[in-house]
Amino acid sequence: MVWLRGAIMAVALVATLTALPSPAFAQSSVTYSLAGVETAATSTQGTFVGVAQSADDFATWAAVIGHDPLDPSVDSVPITGGSFALDGYVRDFAGVITGGEVVRLTNGRSCRNEKFDVTGSVTLNTGALGYFQVTLTHYRQRVAGGGCVTYFATVEGLITVTTAQ
Repeated sequence: MVWLRGAIMAVALVATLTALPSPAFAQSSVTYSLAGVETAATSTQGTFVGVAQSADDFATWAAVIGHDPLDPSVDSVPITGGSFALDGYVRDFAGVITGGEVVRLTNGRSCRNEKFDVTGSVTLNTGALGYFQVTLTHYRQRVAGGGCVTYFATVEGLITVTTAQ
């Protein structure tokens, strides 16, 4: 019976070691809450800056997002590229935006504030991968002559970065 107990212990140990991830393949992820403003915009590109916070870090961030032309008659457009950088007390990230989508959440044909769901992926210079989901709000005002202008834009949401350790 002693040999049976030893065999069971050996099988349990092998099963445990096989089930646990090896340190070479261990992954770690961190999620930051983002808040910021749009500092420059064209119909195909937006530049943003802001602050970010995770459970253990506070940071500033900047992003440039390229996308197909935004048009009031189109409800979504693909993200075509861009860049992202985060400068924190605990960690720094920088990389390229590799894809995503800008989806209109409100009617763009009126002169009311517009909201967009902006999602995408980031490949960082370290090889780490990130995913962001933010809400972009365009604040708009009717002007003399019946036109409508966007006079300010904010963004808030999350970015999660997963790194191999």
